[in-house]
Amino acid sequence: MAKKRVVAKGVAGVGACAVLVTTGALSAQGAQESKWQKVGDGMTGGVSGMVVAKAAGDRLDLLVARDNKEPGQPRLSAVRLAPGHAPAVRDLKWAGSEIPKDLESLDAVPGRPGEYTAVSSGDSGKFRPTVYDVKVSGNTATVRWSAPLPGTEKYAGDDTQNYEAFAVHRDRATEKYTAVWATRGSNGTASQVRSAAFDPAAAAPDKVFGHVSAPVAFRAPWPAQDEVRHISDLKIAPDGTVVLSAAQDPNKNSGPFSSAVYEAGRLTADKGRPALKLSKPEEVRRYTTTDNRKIEAVALLPDGDYALWGTDDEDFGGSVLRDRL
Repeated sequence: MAKKRVVAKGVAGVGACAVLVTTGALSAQGAQESKWQKVGDGMTGGVSGMVVAKAAGDRLDLLVARDNKEPGQPRLSAVRLAPGHAPAVRDLKWAGSEIPKDLESLDAVPGRPGEYTAVSSGDSGKFRPTVYDVKVSGNTATVRWSAPLPGTEKYAGDDTQNYEAFAVHRDRATEKYTAVWATRGSNGTASQVRSAAFDPAAAAPDKVFGHVSAPVAFRAPWPAQDEVRHISDLKIAPDGTVVLSAAQDPNKNSGPFSSAVYEAGRLTADKGRPALKLSKPEEVRRYTTTDNRKIEAVALLPDGDYALWGTDDEDFGGSVLRDRL
């Protein structure tokens, strides 16, 4: 079975090393080495974004986003996974800005320990999709700055324009940052993926983003029925490899859901500007309606053999899987 080497993003206290991603389609039953672990109950417990904050042997400390909308509901949670123990979940306090609605993506800022980007999808034209730069310390996530996503000035609030993914990449040679973000798309409407130079240390929020690329369209080859979300999350490995998930949601809180994970192209540089090239996607993993999993979060691990999938399974809450590849 063909394999392709993908370099995973390093995490705090852990150097980057290789992740082997199997590019042939595998059944969920035959591929996973661990079981799905519940990290949230019911409609408020889904995982809409995820990143590894620390890895120590077999123990993983995660930060997960929750796509909640009402006051008093968690937006970010810390999760500890340890062999032989149930996941330990701790909700974080949101500080430094108004509590956002509908966080849909989360990524680490490479080279800046404890710093993360979280993105809200927008709300029916009432406010634009927004990126938040947050610093996590103890039980608190403090917003350092927030800024509307570029290119969303005419955001109309329809589902196809909801923003599901935002990833941060740092070039290992130049140490320059690039941001990549994507709409979810829906059925016949492709996801739109954009990229721009990104400066998390900018003096003002309106200086964070550089030149924004033209949108690149992406359609997932599978799932192919019942309200497909062509991109439900996206991560960029340090070598520029694009890894993304797609999901099917029939708009019923009990599902059935299905999902797939793809390796879908590369982020490079062209005359000093980010250049995103999406190629024919290669399927990494597939979960059918029998599995009933809606993957909305992807994390690449630094240990060379594993990745994490996170789900927002609506009535069934949120779960994560450490998957050997």
